[in-house]
Amino acid sequence: MGKNIDKPVARSRRTARKRPVAGDHAIEPSADLATAGTPAHEPGPSIARRISRTDGKAKPKGTGMAGNLLLLSFSVALAVGIAEVFLAAVPQLQVQAGEGEYVFCAPPHSRHLEHPEFGYIETPGASYFERNSSRDPWYYVKVNDEGFRDNHNHGGEQVIVLGDSFARGTLVNEYETFSSLMNQWYPDTGFRIYSAGGYGQANTLRIYQDKGTRIPHRLVIQQFTLPNDIDDNVERTRMAGDGVEIDFAKITAKTTQGTVFLLGVHASLWRTSNLYRLIYSSVIRSRVENWDARRNIDNALELTRRLLVGLAEEARANDADLLVLVIPGWPEIVGRDDGMASESQREMLRGFVSQTPNASVLDVTPRLASEDPDRTYGVIDKHLTPYGHFVVADVLDQWLWQTWRGGSEGTRPEREFVEYPPVTADCTLADDYLDWVKSL
Repeated sequence: MGKNIDKPVARSRRTARKRPVAGDHAIEPSADLATAGTPAHEPGPSIARRISRTDGKAKPKGTGMAGNLLLLSFSVALAVGIAEVFLAAVPQLQVQAGEGEYVFCAPPHSRHLEHPEFGYIETPGASYFERNSSRDPWYYVKVNDEGFRDNHNHGGEQVIVLGDSFARGTLVNEYETFSSLMNQWYPDTGFRIYSAGGYGQANTLRIYQDKGTRIPHRLVIQQFTLPNDIDDNVERTRMAGDGVEIDFAKITAKTTQGTVFLLGVHASLWRTSNLYRLIYSSVIRSRVENWDARRNIDNALELTRRLLVGLAEEARANDADLLVLVIPGWPEIVGRDDGMASESQREMLRGFVSQTPNASVLDVTPRLASEDPDRTYGVIDKHLTPYGHFVVADVLDQWLWQTWRGGSEGTRPEREFVEYPPVTADCTLADDYLDWVKSL
């Protein structure tokens, strides 16, 4: 078959761009350089692009990148702003920002004093109202002459209660603490509180060595806080042979200029940003806080076990039993990992009790886990609420009635939660609040 000589043959781009020379016919631009709507005599888009690169009017490459970064920064700032507004409107998601607010009613205007044997105590005679966030209630604090928040008139058989801020009753009034409820339910027994915020077993062992020989008693209750007790112990204790050495001046961390700067940035963001506090508490805290214990959790557990052994031996010398009352932190109850190996702590406690005849452990976690955490823990300050203390007291009451006393007094009464009206931070009412405690 012969070739179709009527069909035009497309020339290559190289041929189409060939400059005509004298004697040649003018060469038309080929069809492959023309586009729809573009006259054949005008340069096509590929030629236009080549021209635009050299015409001196092209935008620098950095301009587009700067615009994108500006847009990204604006988007992030807008998202952070929306999150801050949302968190400000939803206090349940906020995290406590700092130490709190205090309204002192009389001198001394201080909360703590150093103590040569106990590390520190609360300032004897201090009288003030306290709250740790604007979303949580005020409560009244009166410190007795020994340096502890215990103003009950104790009579009858004595029980010594050791612990930290959970036993002290941070977030609630003194008549709402679990120890106060036990005083009300057992009028023939005095539950004496020797507790302060931040105490670990290094502190309470020293306190019991001092108080235990002077107060007739048959039971010691060591309230044990899973989120922080073992870290408090590592900060103040070191291994010494088969025992421990307590040193309240012990320094376990070195700071550099870099860490001081980072701590300053953290403190600034912590004070000003709800979003930062939420992210830090949910994601970062379990990786960086309580580092003294977390960097060697086995060492922290062993130090704590030895302190408890020492406490049990002191109790046995006073013909008393030791009950370790375990209270979980809010993160565990809502399913967050705080990085403090709670199950390893429980395993250590079970092992300690199995080898210590006069010791028992009572874990309140199952009962607290069955309750609404919004009802048992504070809005922002995640200590126990009055109802949370009632739950602890109810579990402790059941153990005392059925286990320690062996049910020898018949059927345990049904306990009911009593909700008291909120306290007003008014120093003219301070004596009334104190009288109410003393009357119980």
